[in-house]
Amino acid sequence: MSDFDLDLRALDIFVTVVETGGMTAAAQHKEISQSAVSQAVGALEKKMAVQLMDRSVRPPALTPAGRTLFERAKSLLDTARETSFLVRAYQQRSLPRLNVGMVDSYGTTVGPHLVSGLMDEAVEWSVWSGLTKLHFKRLFTREVDVVITEGSIPTDERIISHRLLQEPFVLALPADYRKPVQSLNQLNQDLPLVRYSSRSLTGMNIENHLRSLDIIARRRFEFDTADTTLAMVAVGIGWAITTPLCLLQARTHLQSIRCEPLPGPAFSRSLMLATRRHELESLQKMISDISRDTLTQKCMPEIAAFAPWVTDMIEIGEK
Repeated sequence: MSDFDLDLRALDIFVTVVETGGMTAAAQHKEISQSAVSQAVGALEKKMAVQLMDRSVRPPALTPAGRTLFERAKSLLDTARETSFLVRAYQQRSLPRLNVGMVDSYGTTVGPHLVSGLMDEAVEWSVWSGLTKLHFKRLFTREVDVVITEGSIPTDERIISHRLLQEPFVLALPADYRKPVQSLNQLNQDLPLVRYSSRSLTGMNIENHLRSLDIIARRRFEFDTADTTLAMVAVGIGWAITTPLCLLQARTHLQSIRCEPLPGPAFSRSLMLATRRHELESLQKMISDISRDTLTQKCMPEIAAFAPWVTDMIEIGEK
């Protein structure tokens, strides 16, 4: 007997016999003859050289071997059906599965439009957020197929990248803080800094900027996400350095936040699209196009509503 000598059709009939309680009911369910059901079960027993059903009792009962096969056959048949579906979908030029890693601010603001626009390009979608360094690790190990992340892309011949957006860092202040902002030092004396996590690239870039200006902000509040960070600003806990897209991500808090230009030297972040070279080339262009259209038509008008002065400082697409 071959290790893989299993007839999936016969296996399906056997499972139906067990689930319906007998060969007559199984025949009716499958719309085949009772003889065909009996022959299928008998053929399984012959191929596997085991008795699956005890026919000495009425109705026939499963033997221990039959019980084991029944329990495993259900998941095996489910996998076979799913595999057949995915293969047919691939033949129709849809990807069986698309795994995307993206930063939270992009995922919340542009992500829904991206998935909606590309829905038919993949049978299954999985979108992961998290730290930038994890995105690239997963891209190299093929756990993700597409990365949309911030910062520079590692120099590696296996990766091809495109810029989706460049945006400046700005100030987020509690709405009831009404003083004009002359300097970060002044602001640091008035309110505590609400930090992005030092594990995130955004957090590290902000820390590097403050360090370059010799600004020492007491470390009191640090949060993983833009939404949480800006929620703290909204209730008056402190001030933050953030970006327009992060503010848009936290749009539910915008009425309680005052957005101002960053005093002193400016700095910015880039959001990049990265894929493995020679893979998903047509999808790369589609992602870039949808991203550009969404940022231009959806995001920019919303950003202009709370910070009209910043729109000229945002660059969409490649340089």
